Amino acid sequence: MHREELTRWVGDTDAFLDRCWRTTPAVFRPGPGGGPAAPLTLEEIDTAVAGGLLRVPHLEIARADDPVHSSRYTRSRTVAGVTTPGYADPDRVRELLAEGASLVLRNVEHWHPATRALTRALEGELGRRVEAFFFVTPPGAQGLELHRDDADVLLLQHTGSKHWTVRGGPGDADWKPGAVADGGPALLTDTLRPGEVLYIPRGFAHEAVGGEGLSSHLSLTIREVGTQQLFTSLQRLLLGSLPLPSRPPADDDLHAAAELLLDRFRARLPELTAAAVVEHARRAQLAEGAIPGLGSGPGIAALAAHLGTAHPADPAPAEGNP
Repeated sequence: MHREELTRWVGDTDAFLDRCWRTTPAVFRPGPGGGPAAPLTLEEIDTAVAGGLLRVPHLEIARADDPVHSSRYTRSRTVAGVTTPGYADPDRVRELLAEGASLVLRNVEHWHPATRALTRALEGELGRRVEAFFFVTPPGAQGLELHRDDADVLLLQHTGSKHWTVRGGPGDADWKPGAVADGGPALLTDTLRPGEVLYIPRGFAHEAVGGEGLSSHLSLTIREVGTQQLFTSLQRLLLGSLPLPSRPPADDDLHAAAELLLDRFRARLPELTAAAVVEHARRAQLAEGAIPGLGSGPGIAALAAHLGTAHPADPAPAEGNP
């Protein structure tokens, strides 16, 4: 399978999937052909924050040693008489960054079309849902403490530099994402500079500190399904659109519904494979993460063209002219 976008990030994709995927953190530095480029710029972030329409939880200010409550960097806005809290306050965001806090933009693909195009491309190549986060960290600052993510992560350094430490993965299948007190010995320590990529396998503990200049990086999280999604997919594959009464009124009706279920299970179960269940669960996860309308074209402009109002009306002739 040709993986054009993933190639930009890791080079030889076959080697990456064989040697690193889910097992080994690694740094990828661009060769002569160049590496990936962040679709989102700091100037676009300035515009988005200054516009005031970014809200919590799409925007967060983080500091590992001193959590920052959202009330310190957001304000309410009143529209049509309805007051809604949680909108970004550009001045407070700038002040907190100057004081050493980090800016975290969550699910950038929700509102930035170029980033959404990137995540969609990787979803098509990897068959898994991809989400985009953007971090801005001052020199010497640490936004998040040592933690585990419930996703494989590809990081692209955009500006400045950042020093990363990646430790081991979880010891069993019952681990949880979030902060950890001890992630074991360091497996990788390295400083990323613009254009360089870091891969962190799912569940591997990691932390980072801002280096020279204002550090910014794009983080792509590659989500995998869990056992609950597998169970849901198994139900859907076995039952399909089987019509069942929701409240059988009598014992005979209840037993008939149970027999119908068993008949369907007996007929379909021998045909199912583990691979089919996993594939169904991954497709369902991709469908759940889809954002209707985003990137599908200028719907309103297309409607205007269809109605013959794609262009402003011709100016009225000047007085005295025909």
